[in-house]
Amino acid sequence: MIISIFIKNFKIYKGINFIPISEGENFSSLIGENGVGKSSVLEALDFSLNGRNGNEWPVNNEAKNEGGLKGTNAPYLTPVFLIKKTRLNQEKKDEIDFFNKAEKLSNYLWYTKKKTKAKGLSEFYEQRKQLLEKYNPEEYFLIIIGRKYDSNDIYFGTYHTYLDFIIENPSIEHTEKELQDYFKGFYDYIISHYSYLYIPVETDVHSYTKLETQEMQKLMDKNIQSEIENAITSTTIKQINKSLNEFVLDIENVLEEYKYKGKFKNSLTMPDLVSKIIEAYFSIKILHKKTSSSKLIPVRELSSGEKRKALIDVAYSFLLNNNSRNDSIILAIDEPEASLHISACYSQFEKIINLSKLDNQIIISTHWYGYLPIVSNGNATSITKNDKNETLIQYFNLYNYREKITQDRSKVKGPLPVHYNIKSYNDLVQSILFSLIQDNPYNWIVCEGLSEKIYFEQMFSDEIKTKNLRFLPLGSFKEVKKLYSLLLAPIQDPDYQIKGKVLCLIDTDAERVDIDFSKTKNLFFKRLMNDKTKGSTIIDVDSNITNPPTEIEDCLNPYIYKQTLIEFSEEYETIKNIITNNEIRPKALNSYYTFDLRESEKEDIKAFFDDKQGYNKIRFAEKYSEISKTPFFGNEHQMEWIENIRKLIN
Repeated sequence: MIISIFIKNFKIYKGINFIPISEGENFSSLIGENGVGKSSVLEALDFSLNGRNGNEWPVNNEAKNEGGLKGTNAPYLTPVFLIKKTRLNQEKKDEIDFFNKAEKLSNYLWYTKKKTKAKGLSEFYEQRKQLLEKYNPEEYFLIIIGRKYDSNDIYFGTYHTYLDFIIENPSIEHTEKELQDYFKGFYDYIISHYSYLYIPVETDVHSYTKLETQEMQKLMDKNIQSEIENAITSTTIKQINKSLNEFVLDIENVLEEYKYKGKFKNSLTMPDLVSKIIEAYFSIKILHKKTSSSKLIPVRELSSGEKRKALIDVAYSFLLNNNSRNDSIILAIDEPEASLHISACYSQFEKIINLSKLDNQIIISTHWYGYLPIVSNGNATSITKNDKNETLIQYFNLYNYREKITQDRSKVKGPLPVHYNIKSYNDLVQSILFSLIQDNPYNWIVCEGLSEKIYFEQMFSDEIKTKNLRFLPLGSFKEVKKLYSLLLAPIQDPDYQIKGKVLCLIDTDAERVDIDFSKTKNLFFKRLMNDKTKGSTIIDVDSNITNPPTEIEDCLNPYIYKQTLIEFSEEYETIKNIITNNEIRPKALNSYYTFDLRESEKEDIKAFFDDKQGYNKIRFAEKYSEISKTPFFGNEHQMEWIENIRKLIN
């Protein structure tokens, strides 16, 4: 997949710009105001992967006027690929050679610490650092390849002159010819494993959905020409040529003084016949929309919003039903929400996100942020311009984007960008609201942190499928309360037929939390509390109980909790001592009451979960969820508070 791209002097991008796209997730989005360069990124990838000639590039006007389009100042595009090694072909001799060269290039890019003055290099190293936490260089290639504006030769951007592994004596600087000879055919080899399908916002749906187009053939992964050739066979061609030749000879015998002769050839070839069949058969077939009354409406007669929807529907249908592709599809869509009513945006984005779950890489540019809460795995790249017209990039993971935004408040001087601070909340509320009024509505659990989301995804795995249950971590109690307040008025509005439910769930802090809430059958505000009198966890909001403070780690299954602690005991001596010196209390009902701990041991547990980055909370949650799936535990010792939440959303 494509994880980022270096862009130099292309369209709106002057100089070198590094645009991160993904950390390995299949869904990526580019967000920002008009004119910041979102569509330019998608177009740059189109020029890179679909073999567009460099001289056709829409170069940056300012750079063009300055005359800096040659040599070291020439525009270039160098996508960055993360490729699982088993996905690259090694069936032919030259493919094995290319694979070995990919190995050398990847090893260099995974581990190099080369520092230059080139812009974007530090951002690339930061992305690489994140990738190394999840991907093993022994299993994945990291590849940077591209082209320059004034040449069709392969180009490696900043690293172009530093790839000394291509010659035997690395102390001698390699020549450009040596580099090009070494990597001859390598660029085509890498991109041959991908089909990049780009749908610009101004796409003509009528022309785009004709089955003979290159775009549709990419979606089908079936070459129409090959299909026709298999149907016709060479024997058929011979018979047609024989019959036609005999007919022409008969005509010539009558004409006597005249003869029919071809300019370059005298017989039909397979390509001749195939092209005519494609032209004759497919040119008469256009896409129609079925109506409720069984009428068919040509797509050219649909509204602009319906045309946009048709494009996504066609792509969705073909990719959904094609599980035997020879290449990896990368579907790039410019503003999927264009011309659509907000009520249709939700289903439009849901289809796109579902495509990413089918092992397709999806990259979109958008102004509609309502998709954010329905993405369980994905990335967003925010592109903005400062007062000096410089491009600014902010990148975050959508798995816990609201929590990340909350954490970033302390690091950002001044107000957050408007698309973070205002528009994201407005679109978030709209998105949730419209998801609640669908015929097959969504249900939501809004929580404080990412660790809660991880636990809930395992605890309520059935409800995710049967109840369209989704989880949204916001980063703090204040953010959960804020969203609750914003949702309350529209959910109580009788004009909305609310069918889904939203549970806003917070921890219990040592300090008393007062909440002004209204009771409604579709929106709930609750908190997790450990009740000393019962020795178990309850969900409530009316109670004055503030002790003991309760977090999600205090509310877990005691047996799975102990087993998960054991997994960390070799790494943390304090945890090992607790496991060694304590047995599970008889009839323990949750993790808080699992052991009879001394105060010092309670502090050790607290210190384990409160590491500086909060990373142990995430690691523990992931390991706990993994152990929960094992047959040994099954549904045994199901927690009462979990059942109570289940009742709320049912």
